[in-house]
Formats: sequence, structure tokens, C-alpha cells
Amino acid sequence: MMPPRYTWVRPSKRIRLKNGAMDTSKNAEKALLVTIKRDRSRKGEKTPVYLQELDAFINRIRERLKQPELTLESPQLLPIFKSKSQNPDGSFEVTCRPLSVYNKLEDKIIIAVTSRYLTRFIDKHLHKNILSYRNSRSFCDKEHHTTDFNDGIKLIENFRKEQGLNDIYVADCDIKKFYDTIPHNVVIESFERILDKTRLDDDGKNQVMKVLKAYLDSYNFYDNAWLEAESNPYVYFKVRRQMRDIHQRKIYKLGWVDDIMALPENERRQRGVPQGGALSLVIANVVLNDVDQVIVQNEDTNRLFIRYCDDMIMMHTSRDECDRLMKVYAQSLTEHGLYYHDFEFVADSKNTENPMTTNSHFWDIKSHSTYLWGDGEGNSNRYIGFLGYEMQRNGKLRLRKANIQRFKEKVNRLFYALLRFQKNEKKTDEEKAEHKEKTFKNLMDGINFYTAFDQARFQNSKQFRLMKDMRDNLEARLAKQ
Repeated sequence: MMPPRYTWVRPSKRIRLKNGAMDTSKNAEKALLVTIKRDRSRKGEKTPVYLQELDAFINRIRERLKQPELTLESPQLLPIFKSKSQNPDGSFEVTCRPLSVYNKLEDKIIIAVTSRYLTRFIDKHLHKNILSYRNSRSFCDKEHHTTDFNDGIKLIENFRKEQGLNDIYVADCDIKKFYDTIPHNVVIESFERILDKTRLDDDGKNQVMKVLKAYLDSYNFYDNAWLEAESNPYVYFKVRRQMRDIHQRKIYKLGWVDDIMALPENERRQRGVPQGGALSLVIANVVLNDVDQVIVQNEDTNRLFIRYCDDMIMMHTSRDECDRLMKVYAQSLTEHGLYYHDFEFVADSKNTENPMTTNSHFWDIKSHSTYLWGDGEGNSNRYIGFLGYEMQRNGKLRLRKANIQRFKEKVNRLFYALLRFQKNEKKTDEEKAEHKEKTFKNLMDGINFYTAFDQARFQNSKQFRLMKDMRDNLEARLAKQ
């Protein structure tokens, strides 16, 4: 359905420089669009075969969307590694995340276009401190800014400075398997409420709800993930291969919430949205925006509430108010049919020899009850953790060890991928040099992702130097080949 590569119209030098010489995906997209536009405008010539196929494909999608009912094929389960733990008997349990992939191209396009369409209309009706999967907007004195998790750290840093010497109390709540347990009826109700606030007409709302319901009908965690993984021995093959466990020496499983298993079977089949689906990201924002209203509907300069997807953190200058709001928030989760990890006291993770500091159990706690951010005994801790960062009350920042480990693994993967490309005799020296430059740019973008807020103390830290050294080491290893 696309024009042959040799017929592409190459974008002008001005366009290539505007997109960035290394951004091959944007340049390829532009080349395709210009080529299709050129071939459509040619009059008196026979329509190319690819254009006939493309038009037929587009018309099939339009006809499907005109039908009163829409159905989507169920996605394919594609587990990915999440964590590994060892049992007392010495065996290992590998927990996987149930990623789902829609294989039919028509379905993919319907889902992706609906997601983009929805985001445009509902974004301004979400509260400002939802940072994930948003359109570009004015945020923190920036125009046309697309927020990411670095902005969460900036908000915390600003709040810390604004409060000066005032005490700051912190609490967070972790939702159990949000994507796997969310009730379908709650999704529909939340979307109906937010669509009523938009300027969409009735036809637009009906079309959106038709696609949304088809999306929900195509998947539930119990049938499409849990039972599929239990009955199909080949589901975990890719994970076993990555872990070099071809002979299945380990136990593989999907994470699950016991509360769901206690529900009647028909109710289990009305829970869960596919992880990896474009609409699932919009669903997370819309439903959790509803949950958050019990906190954000009232302005409070002494409070900071931040959400990134299903991760949240709350800060307040009053212990009692922070504790009250956290209880209200937990009740709101329950009312929306969601489950959360029980709150634990930070005092229970204090070192016996030095009660001013916590042990490693602090980082294993899923939901922290209200504690003081700073040194002290009881419910207090000098560090808070959010989105892979750990920050002290004085502003000192560090990355979690898991993030450093993931970066090491990424460097190793890049080395072998680069090596294979550089040894490919079919590639020219120019292509090899361009590919190497692009790879290093992506690698440095990964480092800069963690330093986007330009915090000098972190950039001079041991962790940041370690990441830079890994990048330099990769280049040196390649130079020796």
C-alpha cells in the first residue's frame, strides 16, 4: 500500500535540516506523503497499483466505522520480564508484565487515531499535575511543552524551595495492577462524564464511545492474559530465551490481585485493559483524573499532588491534612473499583542501631503512610522516592540503582547491535558513520533524560559520571573492532 522506495520524492534540504538530519523516521514520513500527493495529482495517467490498494484499505476502515456496531480482534499476549524472586526451596519465580499487541493493521489504526482524537479534546479537562501522555501545553513557564517525569522532579524541587524551613510531610499510594483490574463500567462512566465537558457533538461522542466499547470488549485480563498464559506453554518463550532458560528451569507467571479472583467469573471478565494499547494510556488519564478530584478540586498552596500514569505522590505542610487527604484518596480508589497496597509506617523500616535512618525495607514499601521528609526518628526519612529518582530534603538527588542497571543493559545491547551493523559488508562507510552517530545521539538522549532539569549537583555526581563513562567506554570498544 506504499510507493516503492525508488519512486520516493526526496525531501528538500531545508525540510531535512528542519527535521534533523539524523531523524530518518520523520524524513521518511515526509517523503512518503510528498510521493503520494504527487501520484494523486497526476491527471491522465493510470493510477499506480499501490494507490488503488491504499484507497481500498482506507475505504474499508471508513465502512467499518459507519456500521452501528464495531468489533476489534482480541490482542495477542506478549509477556515481558518484570522481576525475579527466589523461593525458600531455591527455585526462582519470574513475574512478567502482560503486554498486549493488536496484530490487525485496521484495528491498530482505528485505536491510534481515536486515541489521538480523544487526547486533543479532553486534555484541557484533566488536572494540570497529570504529567503523562499529555498534549504540549503551557507548563512551569514553558510554552508548548510536553511534560514528562522530569517535570515531576521539578515540581517537587520548586515546592521544597517555596516551603523553606517549613516541615514537609509526604505520602504515596500504589495501585495494585491498575491496567489489569480496572472495571470496564468505570471506564465508560468516566468517559461519558468528561465527554460532556468537551465541545464534541452527539455524533462525535457516539463514535468515540463506539470505538471505546469495542476496545473494552476485545480484552479482559482473565481471559486474554491469565487463562492464555496458563493454557499456552509457548507464551513465555521469548522471556525464557532472554533469560537463557530454554529448558524452563524457572517458574513463570503473571502478576495477579487476589481480590479479583474472589469475584464471580462474569465480573472478572469485565476488568482489565490491554497494556500497550494506545487507548489504554488515555483511559488511565481519564479514570485517574476522576479519582484525583477529591484532592485537586480545592486549591491549597501548602499542598503538592503529582501523578504520572498510575504513580502518585502527595506533599503537605500539615501532617494531619496530609493524612486526611490520603484516606480520602484511598476511599476514592475503592469507589472506582480499584485496589491499592496497604499503607505501611516508615517507622517500621528504621534501623535498630541508628533510629535516625531507614533500612532497605523503606524502598520495598508500596504505599507509604504520612511521614516527615527529613532526618528524625519514627515516621520520617531523609529521602523520598518518585519515578526512579531519590531526593533528600536539602535537594540532593540520585538515581535508583535499578535505573543505573537498566542503563548498563542498554549500553551492552547497543554495543552488539552496532557491531553487527558495522560488520555488514552491504552497508557503505557513509551509512555506517550515520548509523553510529544516530545511535550515540539516542544514547546521550537517554542520559539527558535524567538531567533535563539541569541540576548541577546531580551532573557532578558519581552516578552521572558513571553513565557518561559507560557511553565513552562503548565508543572505545567499537573503535577497537
